[in-house]
Amino acid sequence: MAEDWNAIAAEVETAIRSIGDTSQADGYPATIRRVVPGTPDPAEPWIPVDPTITYTTVRVVVFDKELRDINGTLIGMTKRTITISGAAGIAPTDDDTIAEGIETADASESSAWQEIVAVRPLAPSGIAVLYELELAT
Repeated sequence: MAEDWNAIAAEVETAIRSIGDTSQADGYPATIRRVVPGTPDPAEPWIPVDPTITYTTVRVVVFDKELRDINGTLIGMTKRTITISGAAGIAPTDDDTIAEGIETADASESSAWQEIVAVRPLAPSGIAVLYELELAT
C-alpha cells in the first residue's frame, strides 16, 4: 500500500500549528512575501511595470543554532532556520522573503522582512511534506 504523502503533509501542518507557539491558539505565524516582476508591454518596453507582490501566512517553528568551528568552539554566530509544512499553501523559494510573527493582514513594505538563503524540502516521492528555510544572518 502506497503512502498518502499529502495526508502526511496535512498532519505535519496540524502538528506545526499545535507546537509552533503555545501562547497563540493557532501556532506561530509568519508571512512569506513573493515579488513577481511585471512584464513590460512589447510595444512600449521602456515604460516600467509594477511588480506583483503577494503575501501568504504560514505557521512556523523557528530554530536558532549556535555555530561552532571544527574544534567545537563557539564562533559567535547563529544559524536561523524556519520549518513550515508542505501543506502550507506555498512552495517557498530563495527569491522570497519572510517576516516572523505577523499575519498577511498586518504585512507591509515596512515589515521586518528576512532574506531566505536556502530552501530544503523534505519530499519523499516528490511530494513536499515540509520545508526548512535557512535565513540570512
